[in-house]
Parts: sequence; C-alpha cells; structure tokens
Amino acid sequence: MILLVSMHDTPLVFLDIETTGGSPRYARITEIGAVRVEKGKITHEYSQLLQPEQPVPFFITKLTGITDEMLWDAPRFADITDDLDLLLRDALFVAHNVNFDYSFIKAEHAMNGTRFDIDRFCTARLSRRLYPAQGRHNLDTVIKAHNIQVKDRHRALDDAKALFEFYKSALNDHGDRVHETIERLIIPANQLLR
Repeated sequence: MILLVSMHDTPLVFLDIETTGGSPRYARITEIGAVRVEKGKITHEYSQLLQPEQPVPFFITKLTGITDEMLWDAPRFADITDDLDLLLRDALFVAHNVNFDYSFIKAEHAMNGTRFDIDRFCTARLSRRLYPAQGRHNLDTVIKAHNIQVKDRHRALDDAKALFEFYKSALNDHGDRVHETIERLIIPANQLLR
C-alpha cells in the first residue's frame, strides 16, 4: 500500500493490457504496455508481448493486430513478473477502467502462486468527475475530447501513453484539483475487486 505524502511525489504507472478475452477466469494477457511517471516526467517505458498459452480469437486479432504468430516466442507472464514488479514499485497503478487491467494481472500472479496487491486509480472515474458534461468516458471518447494523438490504438503501450496525455490535459484544465480528485478516488490495495 502506498502512503501518499503528496500526489506530486507519488510515482504513477499508466498501464494498459491487451487480452484474449474479457474475463480473467478464461482469458489471458497478450500484451502489457506501461509508462512510469515521476514528478510529471516519463522515467521508464515498458512494452511486452506475452505468450497467453491459448489461441488469440479472430475478433481480438482484428481489434489489436496481435496474432498467434507474433506471440509464438513471447515470454510467459511468469517470466516478466520481476520486471513488472520493479516498474510498479512504490507507485500508483493507473488504468482506464482500472479493475479490468488489475484483475488480469492479479489473476496471472495467482496462477503463479504469488500475490498482487497495489493501490490503483481509474482514469475513467477521473474523466467522469472532471468532465461530467462529456457524456461518455470510454477511452476512445477521452482521446477524441482531449485531441490526443495515438499512433496505434488498441496496442498496450500506445494506449498507456494516451492515458498519460489525458492526465496532462486534465492537469492543464484543472490544476491541483486533479491530484485532489485522484487522492479521493484511490482504490486501496486491500479492497476487493467488484
């Protein structure tokens, strides 16, 4: 669990995953992308395709461009946990509809006999709080509303970078209110997934 001295000092890891489906009970992660941000600057980028040990459905390939062939020699999740844990150390886990990404990573850890508990925050909730007139708050809407340039939508690293760009846009629009809102909406590591 993170003890927040100040949101200005807390590292943020904007993270996105691609998967073989919508539920961590049946599907697996095919790609993780993340940017670690400290004091407003990206200090590390991470992008890794993963071997899901199950076929990638056609509709997922159509959406993401990720094929079985691309994942043939990719590492398994167990092979990258040390890298991921280092990236997330002492940071706040940030994602759009955060419980989706978090639940998959938690499930992968559980399959490997390890625990995964970290404070997390949802950029969709931030969007709803700061931009209530926007109506919709899915990532495509947020990207369009904030004129964010995304090279390859539905690829993990590019989507993670888009989340960071949204955060910067929100800071530009709302200043310290962004950090105050984040502090109020943090989901503690020990809170169960819903």
